[in-house]
Amino acid sequence: TLRRARFDSLVTVMADLGISTLSGALYDLGVSSPQLDRPERGFSYRNDGPLDMRMDPSSDLSAADIVNGYSEANLARVIEQFGDERFARRIARAIVAARPIESTAELASIVRDAIPAAARRRGGHPAKRTFQAIRIEVNRELEILGASLDDAIDVLAPGGRCAVLAYHSGEDRIVKQRFRYAATGGCSCPPGLPCVCDAVQTVRLLKQGAWMPTDVEIASNPRAESARLRAVEKITPPPPPDADRAHRS
Repeated sequence: TLRRARFDSLVTVMADLGISTLSGALYDLGVSSPQLDRPERGFSYRNDGPLDMRMDPSSDLSAADIVNGYSEANLARVIEQFGDERFARRIARAIVAARPIESTAELASIVRDAIPAAARRRGGHPAKRTFQAIRIEVNRELEILGASLDDAIDVLAPGGRCAVLAYHSGEDRIVKQRFRYAATGGCSCPPGLPCVCDAVQTVRLLKQGAWMPTDVEIASNPRAESARLRAVEKITPPPPPDADRAHRS
């Protein structure tokens, strides 16, 4: 059964379908290639189109609202935080000076010209990070991710797995933090000593760190280069110490 919904609607959708547990959950946090390849959706810095970038076209906020409405300081924050762009302030200043901006081609050109020539010659298209940052802001992608992962782990059946494909360091950082918290129960005790803080582990990490694409995969699909895959498996939590002692007695 297919349902169109945001990640943070997982529990609601499951309730509507009469489902109480999951045997698996897969999050693919990337933009689909058909979206990127359709200029009218406004995601691409390579093809001219409207400044849109909404994954859900019925949403209110668009890229045009951000590009033409945010203050210079707020634009710089978005581009730096969500794009890992070291020239965020220069780019934000150039965007504000060029307003109004009406198309993706115009925005890509402004971003390219704002970046020093030496930096433009490496690291792919110079507008890549800025477009990524604006897309994340438009769709509020990072705001809902952490809570949704917590929900997915909660509804996994024992032995069920949750896997996440992330393409941006901000996304991957959230995934890493939420998985690590679930794998340790948020234990704050010193490493190597018995846990005395009543933390309860709910998952095990299937790999320390993330799986990365191979050179062969990148050659056949260059868009996979930044992908990071992390996964956990739900475990049955051990009984609390008091319950274990009561059972033995």
